[in-house]
Amino acid sequence: MKIKLLSAGLLLSLTVVSFAQNAKDILTKSYNKCQSIQNGYYEMDTYTKWMSEKDTLKSSYTCYFKKLKNDSLSSLAFHYKHIERGYKGATLYTGNELVRINPYDSTATIKSKALWGEHIKAYNGYINWSHFVTREYSPLPHDADFTDNKHIFKFIGEEAVNKNSCYHIQMNEIPKVDSTEMKTLRIEYHFWIKKEDLIPMQYSVAYDLLMQNDTMYEYNKVVLTKYELNKLKDESIFTLSSIPASYRIKDYVDIKTPEPLPKDTIAPNFKLLSVTDEEISLVDQKGKLVLLDFFYKSCYPCMQALPKLQALHEKYKDKGLSVIGIDPWDKKEDDIAAFLTKRGATYPVLLDAKEVANDYRVTGYPTIYLIDKTGKIIFLQVGYDEDIERTLEEVILKNL
Repeated sequence: MKIKLLSAGLLLSLTVVSFAQNAKDILTKSYNKCQSIQNGYYEMDTYTKWMSEKDTLKSSYTCYFKKLKNDSLSSLAFHYKHIERGYKGATLYTGNELVRINPYDSTATIKSKALWGEHIKAYNGYINWSHFVTREYSPLPHDADFTDNKHIFKFIGEEAVNKNSCYHIQMNEIPKVDSTEMKTLRIEYHFWIKKEDLIPMQYSVAYDLLMQNDTMYEYNKVVLTKYELNKLKDESIFTLSSIPASYRIKDYVDIKTPEPLPKDTIAPNFKLLSVTDEEISLVDQKGKLVLLDFFYKSCYPCMQALPKLQALHEKYKDKGLSVIGIDPWDKKEDDIAAFLTKRGATYPVLLDAKEVANDYRVTGYPTIYLIDKTGKIIFLQVGYDEDIERTLEEVILKNL
């Protein structure tokens, strides 16, 4: 009996190893297949859930693409159209220009390669499934991913995606151990590789994250619904001639970001409702030192700042400091109250504040203003740094 049990255990062990190796072989072959693709067309849906949001956002894309040789900005020329939250638009990269095509005002705005190279590089992140055909962006594991001991592979089985028989493979990445405030608990990828031609028909990645006693979940899924590869006959789709003749073509003009309100400016008044339906205005804070924190829920630097501001609130709330959070983007139904409770934030947070954010010229988050007892701005900072609590405390102590 013992021999039989050992044989069964050995067989199970060999089966697991075989499946793991099979998973790596399939992924390697799929990666090589994708790298061999020179051009194509696809239709795709994406589903994204951001870490502190409860809803999943769906976007749809159609895209033509072809590989470019020796292009310093992009490995692909592309022309894609997308639909997201009712918005429709298109983006074209010819190899010399990046063009944003706007059907709402029938304009095509051109950024030349010579003038706006860095802007063009940034758009490489938006072409989605095309990442599979480029080495630098491919989500498919390859090379060292199979030998670095940081990735665990599992062959799940065979499943259908849009009526296509696929190999389903799971890959878990072991999170890095670090001392940052945001800790990654899990990184899990899934790939559905079509048996017939080894094309990835579906891909997903999920993260479990822990920050300030709040476990958050982030998820992205890409589903390929239609494709035709290495059969592109008409490359005029990658030229300016593909823009409808009725559209007005114009050169891109950089929009200057307004500077925050400077020190010694009288802070604009506001009157807003808090998360707890309390009406709060700046005028009501007369005679107090007021710390305004413009933030929103999905902003990681904003999350980092919250406990620092809470510490200042607790230390100086009875000594003349009024800490007020202002969230221009989230709504009450977005679970903002639960978000604040998990992070121990007890100072008031005001909502429906887009106009107030405009009045204060807020373009980056968090933006923090300190307003003295006369209503004058005496300190401002855009963004988060680790010394923000100490920096603010020095100014607070001088002005209480």
